[in-house]
Amino acid sequence: MIGIEQYRKIQEYKALGLAQTRTAKALGITYSSVSKYWNMSEEDYVREAEKERYHMDNYRQYILEHLKICPQMRDTNIYIKLVEAFPDLQVKRATFYRYMKALREQHGYPHASKRKTSPREISPPGYEAQADFGQYKLKDMYGRIVRIYFFCMVLSYSRMKFVYFSPDPFTTKTAIKAHNYAFQYFGGRTQTILYDLDRVYVVSENLGNIIFVPAFEEYVKRIGYNVSLCRPRDPQSKGKVEEVIGYIKQSFLEGRIYTGIDSPNSAALAWLDREGNGRIHTVTRKVPREMFMEEQKYLFHVKPYSEVSSTVASFDKDGVVSYKGNRYLINTGMMDAHKRIRIEDDGEMFLFYDAETNDLLAKYPVTEDTGQLFKPEENYSRDRVSLTIIKQYFAEYEIAQEFIRRMEQQQSKYFNTHCIRLYRMTKFYTIGQLLNGIEYCIDTERCSAYELLAYLMYQYGEHIAKKFLPNQQYFNHLARSKEIRREIDG
Repeated sequence: MIGIEQYRKIQEYKALGLAQTRTAKALGITYSSVSKYWNMSEEDYVREAEKERYHMDNYRQYILEHLKICPQMRDTNIYIKLVEAFPDLQVKRATFYRYMKALREQHGYPHASKRKTSPREISPPGYEAQADFGQYKLKDMYGRIVRIYFFCMVLSYSRMKFVYFSPDPFTTKTAIKAHNYAFQYFGGRTQTILYDLDRVYVVSENLGNIIFVPAFEEYVKRIGYNVSLCRPRDPQSKGKVEEVIGYIKQSFLEGRIYTGIDSPNSAALAWLDREGNGRIHTVTRKVPREMFMEEQKYLFHVKPYSEVSSTVASFDKDGVVSYKGNRYLINTGMMDAHKRIRIEDDGEMFLFYDAETNDLLAKYPVTEDTGQLFKPEENYSRDRVSLTIIKQYFAEYEIAQEFIRRMEQQQSKYFNTHCIRLYRMTKFYTIGQLLNGIEYCIDTERCSAYELLAYLMYQYGEHIAKKFLPNQQYFNHLARSKEIRREIDG
């Protein structure tokens, strides 16, 4: 779909009497595009644009997850990831780019092409940390040269430092381990962490087209901070951590004898307390530990991270997920068909979560069998709990009990899902509103949670349903509520 500016240009050239062929040539677009919008009113254009925007809103959360991890990621790279994750995606690139422009402006994410080249501003407390790797040669007690490697992180506001040593070059796994130690040391994490374009974190980067190492990308998602990347040896961007690397080499490692990796790690904690974070900083002219007392209030608490593999998958219309050669039946409840399931594998259990809300949907023990269909125990006990709750909620109202009985008869195949939806409605509508809708459903002999909610949207407005319905379900219910309006009001 063309942009509003091009649409208006087409109408302008049409008013001037230009032919469609010349208009297409003047605007640099195809003749078919000009022909499509030649006789279209602006109201119809806006309506069609809204339809495309609503379609893209189905993928909004997925896009925001990637922008949160790395705001500078190019839109093209996000589009490629989107197509890989959702093969059935039907959207033109131009529409996608317009949507991304509006989304970035709405959420304050800068465009990938805008690189900062001026000196960095002073970071507010809790906003940014910088992390990097270093290496150094020591002599052991026999005079042999030993190379050790270290990871360091510094909080940009207080200049509070942390260092962790390793006998081997850092891998993604050991870098994640070092991050965990740093977050434990600081008592939390900052909103953003600045890195080099290191192979430990990034597979490739070309003008903002960033591909992260999968294990690191999953770690960032789980911990919840933003990643900012800069070019190597760029003092304007990450001079603070480069200064710390030099400081560690000169003030801590120089002249030390290597007696095993545990020795520098334990000694470093005492050195950080005494020297690294206990002396006046040459730039801030304050003691980092004293400034950290203020910054610590703004750090985000980090839950313990365990090395659990995570996979995102889709489910079919029957709520079945295929994973590692088997099929697992789960309760998708209120989830719409375009939503995704996150599967966590800790070696003993498969845990199935709603990827957007993190609600646990099902769990199964790990098995070596293949080609099997596994069903949850206790015959959908979670759904039956919902049925029990709504029966208790309507215990004093015979008309509601009758509605539930009829709904079970009319919607036998998807009765569990309707129970969950009805239970969700009790949290947003009053008992009087629900009973009014139930009476309508019984009178029309259409007893379902879908029909009930559509009537409530007609009777009490659409704004309530919009609070809890996914986009696609919202528009489906909205269409039915308009039909009800025509049936009742004529």
